[in-house]
Amino acid sequence: MDQVIEIKRKGGVATVRFLSGETVRVPSALYLERRLHVNQSLEPEAYRQYARQRGYPHALEAAMKFLALRERSCQEVRQRLKRSCYDESTVTQVLDTLKAHHLVSDSRFAGEWVAHRARKYGKNRIAQELRVKGVSREEAQAALERLDEEEEFRQAVEQGRRMARRLQNDAKKIAQALVRRGYAWGTARRAAEKALEDRE
Repeated sequence: MDQVIEIKRKGGVATVRFLSGETVRVPSALYLERRLHVNQSLEPEAYRQYARQRGYPHALEAAMKFLALRERSCQEVRQRLKRSCYDESTVTQVLDTLKAHHLVSDSRFAGEWVAHRARKYGKNRIAQELRVKGVSREEAQAALERLDEEEEFRQAVEQGRRMARRLQNDAKKIAQALVRRGYAWGTARRAAEKALEDRE
């Protein structure tokens, strides 16, 4: 039988160290359900097993709170739960439940992300962000195709106007700055020219 020698709680995770040198990390919600104390006799594997058996309802609740703030991608939910030390099988089970009840959807997330980010960035930048969020190329492309080209151009012109003074009214520099914000070169060049025309 092993023995608990230290318990630390930080960032939603409880870390339990044993005399044998083993460490078990569990979500704080699970620790609060079954508290331990220093000098308690317990096998580390028994506590891991408990965490696996009882993890699902707590992980589902954590995911629901996370989703209540805004739309999330499946990968974001997965990463959040993994950071809280829920095991892989529990995380997969939670995601399956959320998908079955249409509470998480990469397609829906991509649509909202595009609508929000298009106010400041071009398609190339947004596509890259969606890849980082774990959205498939197909779902990202479908969301980006719904972005109106005239609206994207209008936003690029608006960004160009804001940059003009800082960049000494230099059309090439403005266009380059817009490209860095994810606008295609052709769109950036036209938007820079239009922004300077409007200022004049």
